[in-house]
Amino acid sequence: MGGESYSNSTDMNLNLKLFCSVSLFSTILISNSICQPIQKSIDTLRLNDSDRKVENTISFNSIYSNYEKILAITGEKISVATTLLVINGDTLDPVAISTRGQSSLSFRRKSFTFDLKSKALFRHGARAESFKKFYLLSLSMDRNYSSNRLAFEMMEDIRLFPLFYSFCELRINGQSEGIYMIVERPEDWAMKMKKSPLLIRRGYNHAIDKIKTGIAATGEEAKKDRENFNLIYKSLNKYNGEELYKVLSDLLDMETYMKWIGFNFFVKNGDYTDEVFFYVDRSINKFNIIPWDYDDLFVAAPHEGAVLNKKLRADKLFFSTEDLLDKKIVSDPYLYRQYLLQLRDLLSQLSPEILKKDFENTYAELYPYYSNKEIISKSAWDLYPGATLAKLREELSTLYIKLSIYREVYLKDIDNKIK
Repeated sequence: MGGESYSNSTDMNLNLKLFCSVSLFSTILISNSICQPIQKSIDTLRLNDSDRKVENTISFNSIYSNYEKILAITGEKISVATTLLVINGDTLDPVAISTRGQSSLSFRRKSFTFDLKSKALFRHGARAESFKKFYLLSLSMDRNYSSNRLAFEMMEDIRLFPLFYSFCELRINGQSEGIYMIVERPEDWAMKMKKSPLLIRRGYNHAIDKIKTGIAATGEEAKKDRENFNLIYKSLNKYNGEELYKVLSDLLDMETYMKWIGFNFFVKNGDYTDEVFFYVDRSINKFNIIPWDYDDLFVAAPHEGAVLNKKLRADKLFFSTEDLLDKKIVSDPYLYRQYLLQLRDLLSQLSPEILKKDFENTYAELYPYYSNKEIISKSAWDLYPGATLAKLREELSTLYIKLSIYREVYLKDIDNKIK
């Protein structure tokens, strides 16, 4: 495959009529605009190996009984006892290693939290970062191992995702455990780079699922910040329109939040209500966000509350109304208009050239892992077994064309709605 390029079609002229039962994703009909033809010529992807190598390798040895516990499908988090840990050639001593996650604990290939005595060096292209603490994600529920990687770079392009990430091979007791992804911990980035005193993971029904406080944060500061988070939701029943937008903007970076919602709509993220961190950004003296978990993309509808969600959305360019803040944004005319402006901005930033780059980079980085039979054979244990380069090429090429079409459709639709 070295140097070979792949595309699933030649240059395409797509005449798409909106409102005319055209399905772009397999079960999604676009029916929220006037029937206007859109002419779009879509460049094809060049999917080749680019001579990329496996960038990161983590290897540790564990006694047999502990290794069996790791592989067992119990849904329980366990500590990992290691006799040797080597990361990218460096022998390191761990403080603690444990399995992590929720749904991923039901798979043989587990995700891990690492806490080391000294920093480990990781690479992603030209970028290199060192961490004592980091997450190692198994990607067991990520189709073709590409969704998180693709979403992260797209969000980098629109300044939504600041965390370091990179693919990695994990080896335990000399055996490959497959493709993993190293990801910087959100709390570490927020507290180091933004000097944030507080980070909240939002749960369902806008509950505070998890909370982390910085070393320098006082009890009074943390209490005030939690109150401000709750004020976001209390304000939804007190104000409307422009007044509500101003109140919310004093508490939360609404432009970033709306752009994040718009991105989830664009990639049809099936589960994002509880996959976001709110951190206090002292540079603007309000909350900002860090997105999380993009293994469930390009679905027909959100997983929760599909019937009510469809009723609330109607013909609007919105995906999930599960959270009360999101529900208010889609139902309040002024807020929805502000949201459309952010959606238009992110779609403009994700130009055809940028999208092409992101898809091609995703393939190039995965290529060396897929080319190793021992590594890719471990997909047999995952939600989407039997991963192959052919499936990866087909998936990326198809999604690239669909997203390119969607981008043109939505930009045209937004122009019609905000005239």
